[in-house]
Amino acid sequence: MPDSIPSGPRALAGAAHSHLRLVSYNTLNGGRNSDGSYQRLADQIELLEELDPHVVCLQEAKRWERNGGQWINMIAAALKMEARLALSASHGCHLVTLVRPPGIRFLRFYPDVAEGNFHHTVSRADLQVDGVDAPLRVLHTHLDPFDPADRLAEARWLTQYGDRDDTLLVGDLNSEAPGDPEPDTWDWLPPTQYSGNRIQHPDGSYGSLDKRAMSALLAAGYVDPAAELELEFARTAGHWGKDGRDHRSDYILPSRNLSWHMGSYTVLDTPRARRASDHLPVVADLYTEPRPADAPSLLEGP
Repeated sequence: MPDSIPSGPRALAGAAHSHLRLVSYNTLNGGRNSDGSYQRLADQIELLEELDPHVVCLQEAKRWERNGGQWINMIAAALKMEARLALSASHGCHLVTLVRPPGIRFLRFYPDVAEGNFHHTVSRADLQVDGVDAPLRVLHTHLDPFDPADRLAEARWLTQYGDRDDTLLVGDLNSEAPGDPEPDTWDWLPPTQYSGNRIQHPDGSYGSLDKRAMSALLAAGYVDPAAELELEFARTAGHWGKDGRDHRSDYILPSRNLSWHMGSYTVLDTPRARRASDHLPVVADLYTEPRPADAPSLLEGP
């Protein structure tokens, strides 16, 4: 459970710098259970309340736009946050970006900055953080889960932001990173899904995992915090179902020259988080100065 985490972006005791906690979380069908109930969503809201984030990016917000967005309004009220919706072009996998006022506010929000060229969508939120002069840009997306070539094309659209000083790329990128482990066997993956996950050679045979989307993003300047902070490999998916394979799909990637400093980067992998979704929450703590010794820490949850 999080311990001694400040509510809202503010200077830590005696310091002149701000702390910002950001969470990326794929809710799996909007938190809806197979019986039609929303018990998983209730668990997800509880997890987010305890994480006490300042910015939240949620994927697969299915059905949340219905009835005037009542689910979005309910979630925003529970978290004491303000929400913006970006409608997906496919499968109802909408995106929701939330911020906690008054310390953070939306300056501008664009629900589809790629103008319909993504399988789902990519939104852009320009945020003003109290006490910080320069706005923070949050690109939020859910890359194509089925077609590596399309996923790479989407990543190429995002590379233009890779060397900026104000951008975070957040979401379910459906791609593993170049240094992530390759599977020992392909028994876990049906041949019908090879085309969506593996490199295909000119002769039609398949090779290793297709990691070109993440490779393109990293080459363009985005930074993988797990590698930068020399963290041990931590799955963000694969725990769901008996045939799952531990892998990374969810990221918070700062642009190369981001003016904020990455203080910590955590995947919340607890029994409760494993029950709540097929993806685990990714949590990043950022600071306007290098992480101080008295900075809040994220402890293991229940």
